[in-house]
Amino acid sequence: MRALLIEDDTAMAMTVDLMLKGEGFDVSETDLGEEGVDLGKFYNFDIIILDLNLPDMHGYDVLKRLRAAAIGTPVLILSAMSEPDNKVKGLGFGANDYLTKPFDRGELIDRIRALVPPRPGRAAGRTRQSGAVADTEGDDVRVGGRLHLIRTDMLEFLSLW
Repeated sequence: MRALLIEDDTAMAMTVDLMLKGEGFDVSETDLGEEGVDLGKFYNFDIIILDLNLPDMHGYDVLKRLRAAAIGTPVLILSAMSEPDNKVKGLGFGANDYLTKPFDRGELIDRIRALVPPRPGRAAGRTRQSGAVADTEGDDVRVGGRLHLIRTDMLEFLSLW
């Protein structure tokens, strides 16, 4: 499973990254909302984990831009803003869930798994060819152990063959 983490707090980003990688996730990270929007548009993630207080733009604006671009990837807001109004706003802008900091590791993982259903019609597993390993569940390729993300439009093109 592939996750995009948009979080500007370095310690929090490292903590969430380690939690997710410990569960077998491939994690891409950014601390900027603008870059998060671009990554969310061009790559096929299974989940986007979004902080609200980012240095260049508010997380709500990131969410609105992703939804305006018809990006349907589930979004889990992970924020210290625990007031009910913030949760209602986030869900109203298109978030699929809202978890407040501090949080329990197990709850984060369970919420992500609840948001990311198994992909129908696709066999899970890995295919090896000429030193490359393709993850048929996660739409990624590893060459020499290094992860290479595949753009969503390229996946559509490759599916024609």
